[in-house]
Amino acid sequence: MKTQETYRDIREQRKIGLQTFFLNIENNHYDYVSNNLIKELEEKLKELNSQIETDEKEPGYMKHMDVYFLGKELYAVSEMKIIYGYKHFETHLKWLLKASYPSEINKRELFRWENIENFLNSKKINPKKLTNYTEIRDLRNLNNAIKHSFNLLDNKTKNIREFQNKKSLSYTDLLNFYERVEESSLKFIQSLSDKIEKDLYEFDNNRIERLSDKLALRMDDKTINKLIKKLESKNN
Repeated sequence: MKTQETYRDIREQRKIGLQTFFLNIENNHYDYVSNNLIKELEEKLKELNSQIETDEKEPGYMKHMDVYFLGKELYAVSEMKIIYGYKHFETHLKWLLKASYPSEINKRELFRWENIENFLNSKKINPKKLTNYTEIRDLRNLNNAIKHSFNLLDNKTKNIREFQNKKSLSYTDLLNFYERVEESSLKFIQSLSDKIEKDLYEFDNNRIERLSDKLALRMDDKTINKLIKKLESKNN
């Protein structure tokens, strides 16, 4: 090799990277910003409603307008939490897959969730069995509804736990949903990292047997011995 690093060193570094990668997804800075903004808007809304209730005379039109637009702003910020939350997850998911399987991943295919699931299944990683798969599915569906639909309660979102039996959604419905799924991105990525590590670095007897069967059908004794010597040299 051109550097002083051995294959063993590189392998261990990559394994450590997989074991700790999921920690990066904790850094969702928009949550901190948006939570402060929501708190500020809610305090303004509460103050305005209190003023309207205690006005001796008929409350002014402008106060009612302020209440209306504060409500709309709270709804918009809540939608943005959903959109950013999924984008934050999606960015880390794509990076993890491209870093783990650089020669097997077509970047264009990663823009469709179905392609991601198909690729994971090809590696014998069942995405539906990963931790918090259902929450990620709901987050993805709601994100798509916010971005592409006039009605957030479509066929893929109307059965979300927080939205059941509702004809319309308030900003608090969105926030209640997000509170439930907020940690799901971290747990899903952690679960996937564990599965990828096993796929890349764990070789039990059955797996070794399958690999040796494939090679034995294609190599003569001389080539097999060359391969054995080459593998041994790279691990020394």
